[in-house]
Amino acid sequence: MAVHWVNYDLNKAGQDYTKLIDYLKSHQSWAKPLKSSFFVKTSLTAAQLRDGAKKHVDANDDIVVVTVTGQSWATHSIPSDVNEWLKKNL
Repeated sequence: MAVHWVNYDLNKAGQDYTKLIDYLKSHQSWAKPLKSSFFVKTSLTAAQLRDGAKKHVDANDDIVVVTVTGQSWATHSIPSDVNEWLKKNL
């Protein structure tokens, strides 16, 4: 299992994030550290996760998926449950 950091911008006013968020939450485990950002633990590759996410956004929206190694990380003002998720999963 890999952990990927998914960041997205839905560029059209009035966008509905529901389908994308439901897709990201459908994987083994996840954490939401920022407004437009998720950590997702899954057996998918970064490209596969991106391709799945693309099905739930418009063509002009932006998505970045990065595999996280957990070798080094730090946070500031992030909820404690997200920090605990990071400690457990990275």
